Amino acid sequence: MTDRVFSLLRLLQTADSSFPSGAFAFSSGLETLAAEGRVGGAADVRALLADQIVPRWLGFDRLFLREAFAAAADPDTLLEIDRRCHLQNTVDRLAEASRRVGRALLTVHARIGTTGAAEYRDSLAASGQATTLGYEPVVQGIVGAGLGLACDEAEAGALNAVVMGFTSAAVRLGRLGALDAQSVLAALADDMAAGLARMPPAQPGAFSPLTEIAALRRPADQASLFAT
Repeated sequence: MTDRVFSLLRLLQTADSSFPSGAFAFSSGLETLAAEGRVGGAADVRALLADQIVPRWLGFDRLFLREAFAAAADPDTLLEIDRRCHLQNTVDRLAEASRRVGRALLTVHARIGTTGAAEYRDSLAASGQATTLGYEPVVQGIVGAGLGLACDEAEAGALNAVVMGFTSAAVRLGRLGALDAQSVLAALADDMAAGLARMPPAQPGAFSPLTEIAALRRPADQASLFAT
């Protein structure tokens, strides 16, 4: 087996929906939009992905993943990248979701021996900021480098995980059937590939008001399937 095949097999493992990252607990505002009747079916879900979710990841998360990938062997630089990610996350519920998923990924990858994961987990603990850092894109960059992936492979895996998670949430909310979900994913693949082919912006930035505000507006006392 070649090293490339081995790395891709590990990527498929970590990107699988059964991987215990906790991402299943978050809908990125979709639950609120569905409850308000703003999302009725496959066309609405695809539009949200194409206009809100994917652009936000490409313009924000992607940059921190790339920086973390390049600095994966330098814990001090990784902490600085993580701090900037924290400061620039302006939607508190989405920031909390990113931290929870990122720290879960870090814990599991440290447990299964992914290069760099245990070292960064220990750096977080020593920094005294373990509860405020550990953002998902930073951890994804560390993990991608640790798995021996190319940066573009790590990016593709991370974006795919975001899109799969949102689509899965739509299925659980009854807004998509299983076959419709696969059609949405297939239809969105060209947009995802085109976005990844473009160079990211020089500075991270995100403007996805519909889903961001929906995530903030979810009543804390409302019975729900998701935390966002």
